[in-house]
This record gives sequence, structure tokens and C-alpha cells, in this order.
Amino acid sequence: MLNSDALSQLKQFKQDLRIANNRFEGTVKGSPGRFGFAVLDDGRECFLNPDEMQKVFPGDRILVEVSQDDKGRDVAKVVQHMRSELKYFVGRYFTRGQGHFVEPDLMGMNRWIFIPPKKRQQAHVNDLVLCRVLQHPFPEGKPQAEVVKIIGKPGASGLEVNYMLAKYNLQAHNRASINEAELQKQVAAELEKRKDLRETPFVTIDAASTQDMDDALFATAKPEGGWELLAAIADPSTLIPEGGDIDKYAQRLGSSFYFADRTLPMLPAKLANHFCSLKSGEDRLALVCTMQVDADGAISSYSIEEAAIRCAANLAYEEVATALASGDASAHAHGATLQALNDVRTALASHRREHALVNEDRPDYQLELDENGKVKNIHRKINSVAHSIVEEAMVAANRCAADFLKQNTEHSLYTSHSGFRPERLDQIKQIVSEQISDYDCSDLHTWEGFKKFMDFLDANPPEVPVKAIANRLLARGALSDQPCPHFGMGLPHYTTFTSPIRKYVDLSIHRQIKGVLKNQKPHTLNDKAIQQLQESLRAGRSAVNESETWLKCEYAQTLIGKTFDGVVQHTTGSGFQARLDENGIEGMVNLGALQEKFRFDGTYFQHTGEHRQFRLEQPVKVTISAVDMEKKLIQMELAEPAPVAQPVTAEEPQAEQ
Repeated sequence: MLNSDALSQLKQFKQDLRIANNRFEGTVKGSPGRFGFAVLDDGRECFLNPDEMQKVFPGDRILVEVSQDDKGRDVAKVVQHMRSELKYFVGRYFTRGQGHFVEPDLMGMNRWIFIPPKKRQQAHVNDLVLCRVLQHPFPEGKPQAEVVKIIGKPGASGLEVNYMLAKYNLQAHNRASINEAELQKQVAAELEKRKDLRETPFVTIDAASTQDMDDALFATAKPEGGWELLAAIADPSTLIPEGGDIDKYAQRLGSSFYFADRTLPMLPAKLANHFCSLKSGEDRLALVCTMQVDADGAISSYSIEEAAIRCAANLAYEEVATALASGDASAHAHGATLQALNDVRTALASHRREHALVNEDRPDYQLELDENGKVKNIHRKINSVAHSIVEEAMVAANRCAADFLKQNTEHSLYTSHSGFRPERLDQIKQIVSEQISDYDCSDLHTWEGFKKFMDFLDANPPEVPVKAIANRLLARGALSDQPCPHFGMGLPHYTTFTSPIRKYVDLSIHRQIKGVLKNQKPHTLNDKAIQQLQESLRAGRSAVNESETWLKCEYAQTLIGKTFDGVVQHTTGSGFQARLDENGIEGMVNLGALQEKFRFDGTYFQHTGEHRQFRLEQPVKVTISAVDMEKKLIQMELAEPAPVAQPVTAEEPQAEQ
């Protein structure tokens, strides 16, 4: 038997032999065309011609032999297929002659996959189906699959969501059994162990239809000034064994997801809507964060403890907003609490604006569906003072939780945001030097410098939409096991624990906090689990967004020829995307179709023509002209001239369309 040194030497010998023969391992990257690339482990991208691409799937691990073509370009030939992550896929069923195929709905895959006669599940042309790979294309380029499930036919009610659930593997149901009698005993026993806050008149503030209420609030003014603010957070972690069936499902899903026609809950309804939900008049388990808030909105101290609570009322946003708008909240049964909550909200928001960052509310829209599951109307959501009360209280409690974990644990879960993408720092610095010449942007890579920059733009908005440009150069938020800055919030560290019924991160944070409180080893997630959790969250969000885009495209077909006010949302080399103010529908305006010639400036994300200019956040009036249902794209045309172009730099724009 070879020892570890001999195995290591053998592995190195094989690696050296491969390199000597120009053979390297890599991952397949697809493209919109029939060709692709082999992304080698050393970072190089080698061209895979259509014949080679036919042998593999995007994402496959392969061994390739690298050579150069007559243009000096690295090209790859597939020598060995090592493994494939593609097991299932969705797509459209169709026939060509006697052959039956599925066109996969996969980014970077542009091919058909054959379905053998006995593997078709009576699918018909244009059915949308879920398939399982039976035969990989390597080495002959002839993959096969079987139909596992017919998702639906075009136009079927609920098809848009059902399809995305299948596409992102969100179909599994939480089949864990719930023993209600045992849960009641468990809750009753646990209530007796905890600090009794059942006489504190907590209130929940949520949408009138909400069943899974996971936070409740109470505040009172202090004689010496300031307030005591209590945020009670539902405690499902006590009732969910770590590693059990319910926990495994929740971790795999990562969050509850809210689709236009349904909710995909992270926890079973009996837990989410009953045993854990903070319903008025019911004894509930909670983690309570008690904060001492100074008159200026600073949190001078806090404590977090396990408690037993009994909410006094479940209030709707509209009810709370109406009571506070009247100017005399005392007429409401819980007027004193609401007034105190509103006062502390004002102080917290003011302190956050001064010492952190408060992002502007992005327009949000609600799809109203008809009896066939199609969009009947789209309404713009309006956030009220009641929404702000909850937001400020939750941010304050989450900041306390982050500080608590930083002080008491070596590893935890934090929500981080690293600011500008490194490759975009030079771009924003160039813009600043040209538009705000006396501004020192040497510290934009730090969260303090980023906050100072954003505050400056708010106080001194330049003519050019620098803030809008900056927001498009930022990295995505991420999870970290160490306290990291959150540039977007202007905070040195941040986490969330206020939605444990709906978010697995928050459920995990509860376990960590309780571990500290009980002097036990805190629960932690390893790097692989954190990565999988991030991928689950991305998949769920993609499913929601893509299903809503599909529904909006169907609705937009009824609006063809109608004109709307909108705003430039994004720009590309060929035109720009506009978002309609009335309903949030987004569509592309192709400037290349106009007689007027435009130049695209990729630094400033703007188009400049002979008479007109289009830049981010610019108001426009557009007409919906067409809808491509296959690509799920809405096309728009300009309905009126835009303002005359004004140059913003001394240089010529970068690239001509």
C-alpha cells in the first residue's frame, strides 16, 4: 500500500505529465451561440468550437488538450469528461420529423436533447416539462433524457410559478410530521423557564393578511428622556431540532418565498402560522431584545434574553398609519404604545441618517391576479409611517444582535457588503475626478469612506447622476462567518435575527445567541453550508423574479400601443431599459432603430445623440410596442423627444453604436 508521500508524488507526476502534453482540467462555460469555453483552473479561457461543445454540458468538469489556432487563440479539445452537475432540467417539448426533443431552459446551453420513445410520459408539442438526463453527450455528442413530469401547457393557470419551482428545484414539500400534542407540552414547559413578559402589551404591526407574525414591539418614554424599546422575536428554534427533517428542509430552502399566487413557506404551516406566530392573546416563546434609546436615537445599552410573551394586539399597517396620522393616537386602544414607537422611530431614523446610511425606498409593486392566475392589474405599494416603525426597530435589534455575537463568539453569521467591485473602483474615481474635482476619493474602498461619499452626494447632488452610476458598480451582499463591514448600510458589522420563521440565517442566529445565553457551544455553519445557503437564496429569488417577469410580459401584451411615463433604469450598448412609473413594468428601448445616431459612454452609462441624450434616472415617455414571450422581453419605443444632449466630459464618448 502506498503511503501519503507516495500518493502525493504520484499525483504530482500525473499533473506534470498532463502539463507536458498541454492537458489541463477546467469547467465548461456556455454562450448564447453553439460554441463555448473551457475555463481552466489557472484562469485561462480556451475556445470550444461547436463540435466540441456538443460533447459537454455547461458546468461540466473536463480534461482538455490546449493548442492555438492560426489567430493565436487558445482552443481546447475535450479529452475526458470527469463529472457533470446537470441531472435535471426544464424546457419546451417539440418534434422534428419523427424525433422528439426538449429544448433545455439553461443559461449557456443552445442545443436540443433527444427523448427516447418510452421516456416521453405522453408529452405533447409545446408542453413545458421537467426532464432527467439519461445519457451524457460525451464522447459522441448525443445526449438523451426522460420526461419526469409535465409541468403544464401554455396558458395554464399557475404555470409561470410551477415552471420556476421546477426550474430551480423548489418543488419538494416539507413532509415532516407535526405532533401538536407534544408541541403544546414543549411550549408549556418552556414558558415556565423563561422571564415572564406576558403582561407587557406588545403589538405586532404587519399586513392585514399576514399569518406568520415573527416580531412584536413595545416602547415607553423614560422620565429622564429617551425610550425603552422592546423587540420580541418569535423563537421557532426551541421547537425545531437541529438536523431534523424540518431543519434540513428549511436549510435547503433558505427562506420563505413569496410568489404572485402563493407562498412557499420555509417552515410547516402549523409552526409558522400557529405555534410560533405571535398571535394576540396567545402565550408564545420569544427572544426579546430590550434597548435603551437616548433622545438623539443612539442605543446606549441593550440586553437579549429568552422570554414568555403574550401580544396584546395584531395591528395592520393601515390601522397604525391612520391612528398616527390623526395627530391624536390616544384615541386608539394602544395609542400610547404607538405614539412611543413613532417617537423612537423618528429618533432612530435621524441617528441612522447621521451615523450610518439609509437607502431610498425602491418602488415596489403588487401583482393582482384574476381567477385564471393571470395579471389583472399592478398596484404600486406605498410605505407608510407604520412600515418605518417596524423597519427602524428591526434594524436596531439586528445591530444589537451583531454586536452581541461579535462580543461573544469567534464565528457567527453576518450579512456583509463590500462596496464597490474592485474592478470598478477606477471607473468611479474617474467620474468623481471629472464631476467633483475637489473631492478626495482615496478612501472609497473603506466603509467609512463609502458612507462619507454617499452622504456628500445626497447633500451636493451633481447634474450627472453619480449616485445612480455608483449603485450599479457595487458588489452583491454576502454572508460571512466573521464581522465584516456592511457598506450599503454604513455599518461596521450587521446581521439579522428578526425573521426566524421566514429566513434560515435568522433561525441560525437564534441558535447562536441562545448557545451563548446558556453557556453552551454556539451553533455554527461551516463554509460549505454558508455557500449552499447563499446559492439557495439566489435560486429562490431568481424563481420569484422570473415568474413575475413572465406574468408581466403576458400582461404587457394587453398594453401594446399604450404610452406611459417612466424612467431610465439601465443602459446597454444598444439602448436602455425603462421602468414604467405606474406599474413597474420594464422594457427595452432600441436606439439603433432610430435615424438619429447615438454614442454609448460605458463609463457614465449614457447615450448621446445629435439632439438627445439618455442617462440613468432620466424621465422618459415610452410606448409598449411588442412583447417577445419566448425571451420574456418587452419592447418599447420613445413616445416624445428627450431633452437636448448636454456633454458631461471633456472627452468624446467611448464607443459608437
